[in-house]
Amino acid sequence: MSLVSAPVALGHRGAGEPPLLRVGGLSIVAGAGTQAVTLVDDVSLHVAPRETLGIVGESGSGKTVTAMAIGGLLPAGLRIAGGTVEFAGQDLTTASPEVLQSIRGAEIGFVFQDPQNSLDPVFSIGSQLTEAIRAHQHLSRSEARSHAVGLLDRVGIANADKRMADYPYQFSGGMAQRVMMAIALCCNPKLLIADEPTTALDVTMQAQILDLLESLKVELGLSVLLISHDLGVVADMADRVAVMYGGQMVEQGETALLFSHPRHPYLDALIAAQPEEGEESHRLATIPGRVPSAAQMPDGCRFHPRCSFAQDQCRTDTVALVDAASSPPRQVRCHRSDELTLEGVRRQRAGHAVSPLRQAQAAPAATSATDALFEVRDLTKVFVARRGFLGRGKYAVTAVDHVSFDIRPGETLGMVGETGAGKSTVGRLVLGLESPTSGVIRFRGTSLRNVEKRPPLVRRDLQVIFQNPYASLNPSMTVLELVAEPIDVHGRLPQRERTEAVAVLLASVGLGSEYLRRYIYEMSGGQLQRIAIARALSMNPKLIVLDEPISSLDVSTQAQVVNLLEDLRDSHGLSYLFIGHNLAVVSHISDRLAILYGGQIVETGGSETVYRRPRHPYTRALIGAMLSTDPARRRVQGPKPTHAVRTEAPVDAALAAPDSAGHGCVYASRCPLAEDLCRREAPPDVVCADGTIVRCHFAEKM
Repeated sequence: MSLVSAPVALGHRGAGEPPLLRVGGLSIVAGAGTQAVTLVDDVSLHVAPRETLGIVGESGSGKTVTAMAIGGLLPAGLRIAGGTVEFAGQDLTTASPEVLQSIRGAEIGFVFQDPQNSLDPVFSIGSQLTEAIRAHQHLSRSEARSHAVGLLDRVGIANADKRMADYPYQFSGGMAQRVMMAIALCCNPKLLIADEPTTALDVTMQAQILDLLESLKVELGLSVLLISHDLGVVADMADRVAVMYGGQMVEQGETALLFSHPRHPYLDALIAAQPEEGEESHRLATIPGRVPSAAQMPDGCRFHPRCSFAQDQCRTDTVALVDAASSPPRQVRCHRSDELTLEGVRRQRAGHAVSPLRQAQAAPAATSATDALFEVRDLTKVFVARRGFLGRGKYAVTAVDHVSFDIRPGETLGMVGETGAGKSTVGRLVLGLESPTSGVIRFRGTSLRNVEKRPPLVRRDLQVIFQNPYASLNPSMTVLELVAEPIDVHGRLPQRERTEAVAVLLASVGLGSEYLRRYIYEMSGGQLQRIAIARALSMNPKLIVLDEPISSLDVSTQAQVVNLLEDLRDSHGLSYLFIGHNLAVVSHISDRLAILYGGQIVETGGSETVYRRPRHPYTRALIGAMLSTDPARRRVQGPKPTHAVRTEAPVDAALAAPDSAGHGCVYASRCPLAEDLCRREAPPDVVCADGTIVRCHFAEKM
């Protein structure tokens, strides 16, 4: 019942060994007859023993469909039209359903993107884990339970024996992903397929999950097929990379080689769109257009409509995936691969070498009450919950603890912190979706403390854009109805003027009038986020709260949305409260940054100052956990530790505060610099010479 059944060679790929997984000429089709559409076209790849292969590409490139075909999990209506999928020498495309079922879980494990959707909400974690164990191993219930507890402990779930009785809703996103890893590894598989395992997690939780994945890979001798649109994740984890676009493989080879010297313009464009430390451009690089639909693939090279290097040959002639002249070996699908010189991550390295880091801009002076558009003073929110199954007894959780900040007209304040830091609660308090326990909120000098009595004008001037447009937009309404709904609520327009107004709003976010009659299922995530932006703009607001608006978008779509938000801010004189966990993106768009931990602002100042010269240990930890697209700058060089750090602090930051009276620093339990003073006395807000305000006893020594 041990998680590790036999010792394995640690950390090294199976050089000279036959591939564990070999995919050859795989084609996947949806529909039949004249209505058939090819989703994946002639894809070939392999994964060696103890190797991590990363598959990257935008949404719609065919990454997930390929992984589903490998595991025999294609949904109804999709079928393999050609090619082979060999696992440990056996062709899975011709295997019976019984054979596939015996391989899935036992020899191939799966970790999917959203663990809360993958776990059954009506069954306890323990029952789901023991069910997976007993499906493939002849164990009694008590033996399976003992094995399950050991698995939860191994993946970093504290108090594993007690948490077996908990349900999925009682776990944070990061902890639920650890549970999914335990289920995937319960039968010691040889191959782990991880499909976007860290999407939408904050940077420190992402780092913990990736370190756990790497340590398990080393300990168990796993091969890993890692699917992600986050180039930083792939650069940090993968030995080799396969780049997909339009259902085809366009480049494949060693990670360091491909990222440093890309031969396909698509990979180079993806790298350029990633915000990186040292980037001096005011705008993020973008890839024009979008991935073509499977039913409307262009002739010639499928990337040519978006490629800045396209020539006539690219528009007419089909291009094959060929072996390029390089060492180590690589494959590329581009007519001009031999003549183009693409920069890849060398673009960022040159930025570091040629010019020093931008001069830290001093934080603006304190804003006077007459200058501020929005003022928050000593804002506090305490949630009271009941204990136990029968709800006997109460306990209080301070989600927001005496938070103060200002936002000027035309300014963007970025608010950054881990899950549970209190960011979204601050946003909800600002919008009036929650009532504060105490504190002052003023908009243009008008108090907003009483949520029920906010004037209609204030409600129009404060708008919001949420993280997931699929969840925040009504699927039964057309785009016209969605964008016009706020107009209808706050003051009706005649039908013709209403439609014209919506068309103008769509044009302002880069969408044509052809979208007016569409529904949300007909659009991509980036297009839906543009719809959400247009809806927020319909009331001509003064302040927009953006709650993680780009965390689940592709890097290219993310860059387009960030540039759009900057353009709209400048053209409409908007102010933003931009809430996020990606410091690189938030600092790029923000004038000032506020770093939250445990419901408190622990550091605030000019965006460049905080990002380039962080003073609080927590801010430094956030920056240290960030991933780079440069494989040479991986967080940990060489094999990762065999046991990942167990911590639930990021999601329970408010609960982990010293006590309700506020004694001690909220970060003391995790701070490497903490002394007895930190645990005994709450630190003051220290104004540093560069204008940064830091809540730390040792701020001046940083």
